[in-house]
Amino acid sequence: MNRKGLVGLFKANLPQFVWMSFPVYIGSFIFALEAEDKDPEWLPITLFLITVTILVSIAEFANTYADRDEDWLYVPSNPIVTGELDAVTAMKAFIVQNILGGAFLIALLAVTRNYWLTLALAIGWAVGYTYSMPPFRFKERVVGPLFFALGISLKPIVGWLVIGPLNDFMIGFAVFLFVWLMAFQISGDKLRKTSLALNHGIIQSEGDSGVQSIGTVGLKLTVKTAIFLESFIGLGAFILVPIFWHLDIFNMTLSIALLTLPLVFMILTVITRIREPLRNADKCGQLIGMVYSFIVLSFCGVALASVIHWALAALICVVFLIVFRLLFRVVHPFGEASRIL
Repeated sequence: MNRKGLVGLFKANLPQFVWMSFPVYIGSFIFALEAEDKDPEWLPITLFLITVTILVSIAEFANTYADRDEDWLYVPSNPIVTGELDAVTAMKAFIVQNILGGAFLIALLAVTRNYWLTLALAIGWAVGYTYSMPPFRFKERVVGPLFFALGISLKPIVGWLVIGPLNDFMIGFAVFLFVWLMAFQISGDKLRKTSLALNHGIIQSEGDSGVQSIGTVGLKLTVKTAIFLESFIGLGAFILVPIFWHLDIFNMTLSIALLTLPLVFMILTVITRIREPLRNADKCGQLIGMVYSFIVLSFCGVALASVIHWALAALICVVFLIVFRLLFRVVHPFGEASRIL
């Protein structure tokens, strides 16, 4: 394979999203080690990180491959659309990735003998595959937000399970993340696609009813309903934070961290979305993306600050964000209009 094909493969795995999984795993490791009062075992941790990197890449690659026929509009930088990677080579690479994922999952089970961890990873693998790939393609069904939220909220759980059994804290954070991710998926990407489809004449508003009544692409909710659910569920997720704080499930530091920048960007998303739901689709996509980034970095940063100086923990989080933005700019999966740098 030539250099162009290798670059295409790199982009097809959407490495920026794979990269932003690592703060979740790091945070889970540290919180779990503190809860279990034990030292890290580097062999299972290293093997786990290799395994999840492959499995998350599989989920992203599946999305790139399955959407190749529609991404001339929705994600024109898809490497299969641009010609950097041909569909036949992509399928072969996808098969190899799945074989590697299975091999490393078996190796992880052999090393850890942790059946709950293996089961959770296998569920995440299945969710990532069925979410995008036919004949399942749950991303286009009413259960799409549930599958999306489940796939990502499993990340802190599997990270914790490498160290020890789950506790109330980890379950609470996974629940918070799951609820918020449903809001993210209900309108985050769907309204961006709806805006593009409307601008290109693929869908049209009915008479004088306006954009509020247009059905969202891929979810079949009206724009008005999607905005309501995003606002209600997204803000509702943050109501869980003080509740978990009151119940001593979340500590004060994490609770405050989650109720600052993540909540501020969530409120900005809701306000911007209500003002111009489709015209502001790109801007809202950037804002809600920042909500997720700051949720993840808050989780990681608070964990790091318990073992190193808080300034160094903050610096590490800044590095994660900078690398993510640089990878996003290189891979650029959402077309020129959505460039965030």
